Amino acid sequence: MKIGIHSAFHTKSVDLSEFASTIEGFGFESFWLPEHVVIPVNPSVGPGGVTGASIPDSYLRMVDPLIGLTVVASSTKKLLLGTGVCLIPEHHPIDLAKRISSLDFYSGGRFFFGIGAGWQPEETTVLGGDFTRRWAHTRESIAIMKKLWTEDEPSHHGEYYSFPPLKFDPKPSRKPYPPIILGGRSKWVFKRTAAWGDGWAPFKVSPEVVAEGRAKLDEECEKLDRDPSTVEITVFADPSVQSSVKESIELYRRAGADRLVFTVGSTPEEDPYGTVRKIASGSQM
Repeated sequence: MKIGIHSAFHTKSVDLSEFASTIEGFGFESFWLPEHVVIPVNPSVGPGGVTGASIPDSYLRMVDPLIGLTVVASSTKKLLLGTGVCLIPEHHPIDLAKRISSLDFYSGGRFFFGIGAGWQPEETTVLGGDFTRRWAHTRESIAIMKKLWTEDEPSHHGEYYSFPPLKFDPKPSRKPYPPIILGGRSKWVFKRTAAWGDGWAPFKVSPEVVAEGRAKLDEECEKLDRDPSTVEITVFADPSVQSSVKESIELYRRAGADRLVFTVGSTPEEDPYGTVRKIASGSQM
């Protein structure tokens, strides 16, 4: 089982470079940063799309994940870098592809492209995204980025974007492009992942949900004559849920997860260094 750390970094967090270097020293495989570009003053829904739910302050202050991961890349040698997750409809795909390929180039191919379509309608809309059809918007954006990363003179004519043949460089170091890992628990996520993704990344779900998802992913892959082993499952988990980190790892491994990423706080009051030390010790890395 591959073990990673996921944390929201912002203005009140511990030093990002030092933290990244520390978790690499502990032997963690990867580090993941989430994204929220803006949050409305009067949101219609909170996390997970729950009407009337409040939005935690940490969501309001998140740094840009690609800039944060660039800091991490410069502070580490082997630590893999992931977005957990990047909200695709909130970005123009050409600009996003350029920033990702640049990060992957400078990090030596260490980037994982965790993606989502978002749950906050005002945030998506103000940034130009089609919230109602956000996964259709996301699918087209990803198709464009794949063209830019793999073709000599990519062009595109679609529902959301159109452009003539272009020159695009640098290409990502990882070939053909960084793994695309879909977040979310929609009933369609397994079909989407099998068709155009490289992995599924559910957030804080039980091992039972993971096992059910693994079976559905395998089924969708087989429909497309795709080897199910080419699709990884990355689970974002809360280390406080289980009394034993070692037990959690074993439960998710049996359920079919390939990677377990523990979500930890980033402020001094939340003791992130102590938390990752306990996870490292409990996982016996």
